[in-house]
Amino acid sequence: MRWFLIASVTLLSCLAPMETWADTNSDHIALKTLLKNTQQAFNTKNFELLMPYIASGSFTVITIDGHKLESLKTFQAYWHDILHKSKTGLERIEVNPIADGPTEFLAENVGICHGTSNDRYYFTGGDIKTMPERWTAVLLKEGGVWKISRIIFSANILDNPVLSGTRESMGQLILWAALGGLLTGALGMWLIRYRKTI
Repeated sequence: MRWFLIASVTLLSCLAPMETWADTNSDHIALKTLLKNTQQAFNTKNFELLMPYIASGSFTVITIDGHKLESLKTFQAYWHDILHKSKTGLERIEVNPIADGPTEFLAENVGICHGTSNDRYYFTGGDIKTMPERWTAVLLKEGGVWKISRIIFSANILDNPVLSGTRESMGQLILWAALGGLLTGALGMWLIRYRKTI
């Protein structure tokens, strides 16, 4: 009977929540601060704020459009290109990440967190579109500091207001170009006829 009790206690200790491996209270406070700093870095486009929170040698971002970026520098360049070089018509993006719940600790120095983000996309024409997204982050504790190792973004490709907004912006651009072409053509025809009457 005694061996049965010892085995039961041992089994229960193995099945206990993994969160008991760490000081979850201070860890969760640090992770909430990390989430807040990440949001600020995105919304101010100041990714230097994230430098102290990037895991050494193991940082990867999977973007919403399927790019795999393996450094903060390449992610920063990607973000800049979306807002300045691409034809999306985007002026800025405002992220609003909310965790589904506390970070799950897979080990004393490894955590995984996931949540949603109703991000606002501001277009140069004045339109504002809100797109619900999901994200998952893998976190590592290095030197007593929680850092981002992996982050994956995803969105519904079948119901995507930002894609619709981009199409609308492109449609308006094409419409204005067509109207400009018609007006130029009409003006040209008028000039040709006017010259013939002189």
